[in-house]
Amino acid sequence: MPCLIYVHRGAFSYRASAYHKKLACIYAMEANCRVCFPDYHLTPKYPYPAAYEDVLALYRWIMENADELGIDTEKMGVAGDSAGASIAALICNNYNSEELKQPCLQMLVYPLTDIEMQTDSMKKFFDTPLWNARNNRRMWSYYCRDLKVEDANSASPMHNDLPQIIPNTYIETAEYDCLRDEGILYGKRLSRSEAKVEINQTRGTIHGYDSALNTQIAMSNIQKRILFLKKGFDAG
Repeated sequence: MPCLIYVHRGAFSYRASAYHKKLACIYAMEANCRVCFPDYHLTPKYPYPAAYEDVLALYRWIMENADELGIDTEKMGVAGDSAGASIAALICNNYNSEELKQPCLQMLVYPLTDIEMQTDSMKKFFDTPLWNARNNRRMWSYYCRDLKVEDANSASPMHNDLPQIIPNTYIETAEYDCLRDEGILYGKRLSRSEAKVEINQTRGTIHGYDSALNTQIAMSNIQKRILFLKKGFDAG
């Protein structure tokens, strides 16, 4: 079967919520894949690169045990939302340097991509519900605590060197979200490097809007994610 590593959000600081686990089950059932759901080390006690290294170790473990797990290594995907999407993007950017087999896809939902925080949406949405620019700045300070600038930039997907072949990519943004513009800009950066990128700019939404799983807008966009996963695994 195909396999998806799904990395949950939570500002690198909070454990997964029940709705994240529900989403993992939905992706597994609807996209007909196995889902591995890492419980990674959290800040502020464990700053970067602890969480990234946890997900990297999981990826390696899956590849080493694929036969026993019944996983097709040609159909490995990486996904995440918000901070989890940032980790997923790092895995996809670093697969060559980490000597990993290339993922066949990456799915990034309202992704955190840029430590510099200079976009218009970051300046505009400083007090929005669930997540905002103030929280975002505090999060980066915890995650990259005591790091030199060049080391902190390695935690920021927008500042990573991109691999020669970039996995097919789905990026979803929320309209009233400080992370909106950096998600769009990251998608455009991947596209300029000849990646196949689908950007879904959802309307009337806030960061974490899909925690209301039974709303029409959440169900509609979750189906778009599932369609991307199905197509990506079929092509892998």
